[in-house]
Amino acid sequence: MSDTDFPADLLELQRRWYTAEADRAADPNEEKRSAFTAVGTELYAHPYWASVKNRHQADMKLKQAARPDTAQEPAA
Repeated sequence: MSDTDFPADLLELQRRWYTAEADRAADPNEEKRSAFTAVGTELYAHPYWASVKNRHQADMKLKQAARPDTAQEPAA
């Protein structure tokens, strides 16, 4: 698997992380901090990371691919 061939569940996790990050920033209560931490932990532990040679590079590409402002809409 290449560094840019991300599993759908990993892309979704990264998108959930962005949402949890924004929620936590808007209202930093304990529930939102816990949700942010839980998504981050799940993202960090995803099995995909064992398949890449350069985790940092793959992580940067994942973040770019999953950013809400750069995500591609599915073709109709």
